[in-house]
Amino acid sequence: MEEIQNYTTLLIRNWTEDENITADVSYSDLKSEPFYILAIDLIKYCLPIIIFIGTFGNAMSFLIMVQREMRQTSTFFYLATLAVADTVVLYISAFKTWIMVLTGFELLHQGPAACKLSIFTTQFCVHFSAWLIVAVTVERFLAVWFPLRATTMCNLARAKFVTVMIAMIFILINSHIFWTAKLHTFRNGQVKCVPYAYENIVCKVFPWIYLVLYSFLPVLVLLLFNSLIIVNLIKSKPLFQAMTKNDQQARCDHQKLAVCLLVISFTWIITTMPRPLYPLFMEKPRSTTAQAEAVFIRTVCFLLMYINHAVNFFIYGLTGQRFRMELKRFLCRVHLRKQQPKPRLTFKSSGSGQESSLPLVSTPQTEMATFA
Repeated sequence: MEEIQNYTTLLIRNWTEDENITADVSYSDLKSEPFYILAIDLIKYCLPIIIFIGTFGNAMSFLIMVQREMRQTSTFFYLATLAVADTVVLYISAFKTWIMVLTGFELLHQGPAACKLSIFTTQFCVHFSAWLIVAVTVERFLAVWFPLRATTMCNLARAKFVTVMIAMIFILINSHIFWTAKLHTFRNGQVKCVPYAYENIVCKVFPWIYLVLYSFLPVLVLLLFNSLIIVNLIKSKPLFQAMTKNDQQARCDHQKLAVCLLVISFTWIITTMPRPLYPLFMEKPRSTTAQAEAVFIRTVCFLLMYINHAVNFFIYGLTGQRFRMELKRFLCRVHLRKQQPKPRLTFKSSGSGQESSLPLVSTPQTEMATFA
């Protein structure tokens, strides 16, 4: 039990490692603090719920997005890829953290390969996920502002190209982890995976690059293009009545999808921004109680980040009419497939005039019953 407590303390220190937080925090100092206890309970009991809901939602989102009616659309290709990236984040980061708190097993510290690959995969997926949302928002901006050119500018081939380029860029940006991260042995004998193990310019600059690429730059881009989308939706209302029925339907479809993506974008901003902003504005804790409060707030920030990777399915269901229709069709097909009887071959026996039937696809049991 003591080992688990020590690892739990190490975890919380990992989550609060910045120059604003006092380093010499021990479990004996914090274990009686209400905010520290609440932080640990949040990790123990909220993380598995987030992981379960996120796994179910992302799996369902992916299955719906790859249906024949949806997979030829560039927007839904982005969202299907986003579901995969979000699921990887939930398991390589959230699930790993939960297992560490419960058992004391930390994958990061098991060897050099585990250290480097875990950090690389997590960093890549959170960046990849953020910029997929940026890509789909920019695409929706083009579709709303330039509807006549939307079919040429927003096609599946271009979406695949953009997705591959985003992936390649962040593979290159995060590749430095394979030489800047390593296992470090501390004075107390603990061996710990350290993301920036060297005192050089790379290890000092890249944390700020991560902050810009994961938080500040995507937020600025999303706010800009979402504002332009909202402006266009407002300006197009007076022109709606003058359009033909086909144009009205196309415009209405664009608007509904734009609203869905606006909700996704603003959800991402609300749930991810507290994590990078909090260390910038927090005061240095002067007491054990203040340190426990800092641990609790930072834990909440991480939980909000994980929630972002778990809730898109519900946003699609609440705001996306086409997604709801396709979900109903998918569930109906699954239900009918279960209820559909196996095809049987019917024939009349000679002489008796009675009809008999045999299954077209036989099993060993049915064959034995037939020839018994």
